[in-house]
Amino acid sequence: MMDRIGRRVTVIFVFFLFLTSCNDGKLFQKLDPTDSGITFENSLTPTEDFNIIDYLYFYNGGGLAIGDINGDEYPDLFFSGNQVKNKLFLNKGGLRFEDISEDCWCGRQKHMEYRKRNG
Repeated sequence: MMDRIGRRVTVIFVFFLFLTSCNDGKLFQKLDPTDSGITFENSLTPTEDFNIIDYLYFYNGGGLAIGDINGDEYPDLFFSGNQVKNKLFLNKGGLRFEDISEDCWCGRQKHMEYRKRNG
């Protein structure tokens, strides 16, 4: 009786080990921007006014926010740029996004421009 239980446990363990090893240990897969529609890059160019010496947090970046802005229950993405314009991507499902930044206020301002004007 114990041998049967031991064999079953071994078979189940080997089965789950086989299933978890099928993905080569990768948890994430890089998607091409042409497939996903996400084309944001927070490129930084140091200047005399904004650099790591004068502004310690220069390379920290703006950030990413995830929320459902249109109520369709898909998580939409908002990227905040330092020296590039912010971008808002509407989730269309199936890991496809549409850039709607120009249709709303979010694509008009850069974080560094706001910081320069508002301290």
